Amino acid sequence: QKICIQVPQACVLCGLDDEHFDHLFFGCEYTKNIWQRLLNWLGCQRQIRMWQEEMKWVTTCARKKKGFGTIVSAVFGMMVYLIWRDRNKIRFHSGSSSPDRMCREIASHIHIRG
Repeated sequence: QKICIQVPQACVLCGLDDEHFDHLFFGCEYTKNIWQRLLNWLGCQRQIRMWQEEMKWVTTCARKKKGFGTIVSAVFGMMVYLIWRDRNKIRFHSGSSSPDRMCREIASHIHIRG
């Protein structure tokens, strides 16, 4: 006998679309807003694209600009981790998420780790 667990399809961060990888990174206005704020903080003016293009940009940036590229890579990696962490807190533990809190957490970590 199979046990079927019904999981809501809607994105728990924005509630505007079904949740799938391409939506979460970066079709979702919530996650796109976070990445845009972090890019602005880093002094990068660019249009956010979908996951593959963002990964390509981060990888290229990391290869070309050693110090700055390392920071961009760290910020991107932390952001992905925190988005997934907060998504799971909301989905499974009735938690909450805040773009402000997430951006502050990343900025604080980058400043402390230097």
